[in-house]
Order: sequence, then structure tokens, then C-alpha cells
Amino acid sequence: MIYNTEDRIGVYSVAKIFTENLGWIFREQPVSDFGIDGFVEVTTISLDLKNKIPTGRLIGVQIKSGKSFFKENNDDHFIFRGKKKHLSYWLNHSIPVIIVLYDKETNYAYWENVNESTVSLTNKSFKIKIPKKNLLEHTSREALNGIAVFKDKYQYKLWLLQVSAEAIESAMRVKLFAYVEIDGIPNSDDYYISLVLTDEENRNYAELIYNSPDTPNTYSYHFLISNEKSLKAAIADFLPWADIFLDGVAFTDEVLTEYLANIILGIGNEDFQNDVEDLIRENSFLKLACYLTGSFTFRLDIKANELAKAFLVINNFLSKEPIVKQRVFL
Repeated sequence: MIYNTEDRIGVYSVAKIFTENLGWIFREQPVSDFGIDGFVEVTTISLDLKNKIPTGRLIGVQIKSGKSFFKENNDDHFIFRGKKKHLSYWLNHSIPVIIVLYDKETNYAYWENVNESTVSLTNKSFKIKIPKKNLLEHTSREALNGIAVFKDKYQYKLWLLQVSAEAIESAMRVKLFAYVEIDGIPNSDDYYISLVLTDEENRNYAELIYNSPDTPNTYSYHFLISNEKSLKAAIADFLPWADIFLDGVAFTDEVLTEYLANIILGIGNEDFQNDVEDLIRENSFLKLACYLTGSFTFRLDIKANELAKAFLVINNFLSKEPIVKQRVFL
């Protein structure tokens, strides 16, 4: 085997970035390993903020270093080409795999997840676009953390249904309400969304959101959303099994905008008129929600849909212990 100095520099440098910039654990594989240079383990911060706690969530890393890997590029990405035998190995690996291109002149590393949606097959090999925006640094933590948890979007969506199995069963038995709080984050275009499902009716929406997470038939979800994103789509990501209504009308961003505008203009302050009209034109319903007090709470009605019914049947099958423990392939 030929010892490649360029490759070793790439591995050492990328390991340093993972360790120092992201605070994650990098474990190098033997030099002779087939297609994986190392494994990264995601960490979390301890309650005293002093220690990094391993989570057991891993990503396989293939590192390529040298000028030749940066020759084929355009304004927004580099092109990496590889052998199909390596691609087959990565796609069939038990954990997700990323390609990292390291440029020693700038000390920048760029990454991309290897999966069916990012790979393009050619006659003799394959190619994958490595976005220049995917710089390996602390800002990549969230995206890489998501890859470490879920190998692909199929597993992610199945997980969303599985963690909601109890809520789905409740929605099939009783009427559930979704209480939503939109909370503006100062000096940011992001908004913090709290979503609480419960069968309890309470006119004090904020009190219910903060005081009932531990009560029976209550399920909580929390996420961030930026100003240009759809709240309807975001909620549907968490509750694809439910049809959602606001005051008896199918919930959409436009319905929420009208609902919010009516509340603000109903106060009767003429000074609000121009601001509200501008926010409606901009479709900035999140800003509209936080216009008066910086946050807003409201209630949605939810109803289990056909996906809920189908998933319960599938989940019942997935939960059963198999009789045949091992298949035999001839």
C-alpha cells in the first residue's frame, strides 16, 4: 500500500474540525478500511455546561483531500466522482455516510450526504454535487445532527408517525385540540413554535400550553420556523395524520393571516391599519402574530385522517414479534 501524505493531512484536519468546531468525537478507521475514513459521534452538552456527552448517534465519513477534487466546480458546488463499488458500500451501510472534500490551502472542508437523492449515476461511475454552502463548521451541527439520527427521509417520516402513535390513538377515541404559540425571537428571523395536543378545552390558551404537558392525552411538540416558511407545512410535518381546522375552516397560512388581521384591526386603533396591510401584502403572518405583544396563542381543531387509520394497522404489524427469526436466501 502507498502511503498518501495528502490523504493523511485531510483526515487529520477534518478530525480537528469535527473535534474543535463542532465538539463531536472523531474516531479514525484503519488506513486499509474500505471507503470509510472515520466515524463521527454526535455529542450533547451536560447540564452544568462543562462536559460533552456522547449520544451514540454516528455518521460515517469519507474524506478526500487535494487540488484534483476541486477542479470540477461551478458557482455553487463541486463535483465529486467515485466508483460504483464504493457507492454501493456507502448506500448499504448501517449508518449514514457523508463525503467531505478538504482544501488545505484555505483549511475549508465541504460535505454532502450520500443517498439516492444526492447521487447521479454515470456510465462507469457516479457523481455527487458537494454544495459550497455546506461548510464543515459549527453552523453545520443541526443539519449533520439530523443525518446522524435518520439515514434518510423515509426513516425520518416513519419515526414522526411512530412517536405520535399514542396521540393518533387518542385522536381516534376522543376529540383533540391543538394549542399553538408563536413566539418571536429578538434580533432573529426565526420564531419558536410550541404545539400542544390535548382533549382539554381551556379558553386560557397560554396557561394550557405551559401547565398541561404532563396531563393524560396531552402531547407536546416544539420547533423553530423562519419568517419565509409555511406554518401549515411545518405543522403538517409533525401531524401528517391529522386534518386541521381554524374556526371550522381548513387551516392554511392565508386563513391564519386573515384571522390575525381581524383580531388586530378589531382593536380599533387606526395606527395599526397601514402596518397590518403591509404585513398582509408581504405574507408575513408570523410577524403579524407577534405584532402586538411579541407572541400569540390560538387553538386549532384536529381530526384523524385516513393516514392515521392506515398507520395504526401498519404499526400494529411492526410491533409484533416475528415468528421467523432468519430468512434463508438461496
